[in-house]
Amino acid sequence: MRGKRVLVMGLGLQGSGMAAARYAAQQGALVRVTDMKAPEVLAPSVQALAGLPIEFILGQHREEDFMWADMVIRNPGVSRSSPYLLLAQEHGAHIEMEIGLFFLACPGRILGVTGTRGKTTTASLLYEILRASGAPTLLGGNVAGVETLSLLPQITAETQVVLELSSWQLEGLAPHAISPEIAVMTNIYPDHLNTYNGMEDYAEAKANIFRYQSPQGKAIFNYDNDWTRRFGEEAPGQTWFTSLARGGSFARGSTEITPFPFTDTPLAGRHNLENILLATTTARLLDIADETIAQTVRTFRGIPHRLEDVRELNGVRFVNDSASTTPVAGRVGLEAFNAPIVLVAGGNTKHLPLEQWPARIIERCRDVVLLPGSGTDELLPTLHEEVRLQHVSDPIRGIFSDFTEALDKAVALTRPGDILLLSPGFTSFGMFLNEFDRGDQFVKYVKGL
Repeated sequence: MRGKRVLVMGLGLQGSGMAAARYAAQQGALVRVTDMKAPEVLAPSVQALAGLPIEFILGQHREEDFMWADMVIRNPGVSRSSPYLLLAQEHGAHIEMEIGLFFLACPGRILGVTGTRGKTTTASLLYEILRASGAPTLLGGNVAGVETLSLLPQITAETQVVLELSSWQLEGLAPHAISPEIAVMTNIYPDHLNTYNGMEDYAEAKANIFRYQSPQGKAIFNYDNDWTRRFGEEAPGQTWFTSLARGGSFARGSTEITPFPFTDTPLAGRHNLENILLATTTARLLDIADETIAQTVRTFRGIPHRLEDVRELNGVRFVNDSASTTPVAGRVGLEAFNAPIVLVAGGNTKHLPLEQWPARIIERCRDVVLLPGSGTDELLPTLHEEVRLQHVSDPIRGIFSDFTEALDKAVALTRPGDILLLSPGFTSFGMFLNEFDRGDQFVKYVKGL
């Protein structure tokens, strides 16, 4: 990169854009950063890069910057078909992503985890198991606040690098025809169809995690999901399947099932048992002792914003599932509990099928408090239809454009023994910066009660 004109497209607030800008500047590039968000929103990210020779163009994208660039490093949230990227390519620019640069430079062994749901929990648990085994281990990728490129100085050939990888990040591997040495795929459900040309296009982006493995690579797939079962049959490396339905894991082509003994966990829900089975199967394939695995599973309490137990007060359990940004996630969140539920849901749509989520809301929730948004507009008629079909009283208690007022209402509806569950099922944009901001505000409110 030395001496090249590098444009970072998308500074963001979660680490990827900051890492790319820092890395390019440290490599001796002439660096500009462009982002459509306002300067005041991006102030923390700009401050984090203080002292580096970086030019910021914020609140707009200018064609001249894309015509200027020798290389554009695009944020994972930027569409491949962006007219600005096409303009840059027309003028000879090379398009890169942070994760592609990381793979090219990383001397350690990379263990990649992807999927529509469960990738963060699976990656985090796998990281904790590896760490408990004594191996030098780092966690990066699609992890809030982690600058993955900035991990490089800590990595040696002995380091195990666990990366949670989104579909957008995995797009960055295809131009280099590289995949992680160890690939784990949790499941594929409809998601991000507002930025992909249908399910095949979305699933193919995910498939980059195993497509370029060597025959010595290892890939682990959830057999109980149709998409990941199919991909497991296509993988070029050594392949294993995990299956809760079958009670364990097995090598591709084998009928011999290794039982799943690691069920002693504080995590709620069948979906978390799927995540645990994937992580522990991977750990066993890496020859980590069962005692180490079992102890880590017993003590692993999950991660923020994913069915996170915030506190119990006056007999009410408060659960933060703000990372629920799809209808499938909303359904899974409800199915994790048997107690009466006061649900806070709603937000903006990604134009995904609602499927069984509305039915589960009416079946399992005594009271429902909604946040406004285009997704809520889609959900409401289906909830009213389910009320009619199930012959029950309407649990909807209103739509609240003020988050504090919504939570005040939800708390007022609770009784001892209830669960107050924030599991929106939609994206957060409009009322919040992102789903993490939404969850942080919920946690702050609950801890202040």
